[in-house]
Amino acid sequence: MSYRESSITRRPSPRRRTPIWRLLIFILIGIVVLFAIGFGVSLIFRGGGTPQADPAQNSISEPLPCQTKMVNPAEVLPISSKVKVSVYNSTNKIGLAGDTAKVLKARGFIIQEVGNDPMSKNVQGVAEIRYGPKGASRAQLLAFHFPGAVLVQDNRTGKIVDLAVGAEFTELEGEAQIAAAMASPSASTSGPGCASAEPAPTQEAASETPSEIAPSPSAS
Repeated sequence: MSYRESSITRRPSPRRRTPIWRLLIFILIGIVVLFAIGFGVSLIFRGGGTPQADPAQNSISEPLPCQTKMVNPAEVLPISSKVKVSVYNSTNKIGLAGDTAKVLKARGFIIQEVGNDPMSKNVQGVAEIRYGPKGASRAQLLAFHFPGAVLVQDNRTGKIVDLAVGAEFTELEGEAQIAAAMASPSASTSGPGCASAEPAPTQEAASETPSEIAPSPSAS
């Protein structure tokens, strides 16, 4: 080996540095990726970004329900032993109120009072059945025993029903006919969407609060 070759020292080539502009591009790409991931996660937690419908608006726009079902009076009206009745004579027939009250008592009704009509009316029809809002179902039950009777609602607060027997009354409906009529289903509508629907009567509690009834003379 010659002296010149041995004296030559080889230097390592310098490393190439990564350009700054490439670093900036990598950083920007990373920021964009992180932003996209964060935005996607936020959409998932917010339900995909779709606005939720307001339940109040749905309840207003949707029609309210109105249901029609067949109801047997025997299933929804109270039994006779839960009904208190005051029997009045609204005619000139002697003993009409007393005789009628005896039959009603034999059929299980609780007789509250017997006498002449305290309203001094001459009922020309079969009878008037007078009741308050709390006694509606009781009046309906009593009406099955007096076909043709007129139901008259007043402002009394109790559940006692008044029966004013009229001139056309002859006798109570037969118990077999009453049972058949009460077992016959009829249509009843109920629900907030029924404009003029009245809810079907329900079985009421046995306890009653008697209303104030003026005393009357003995049955004529």
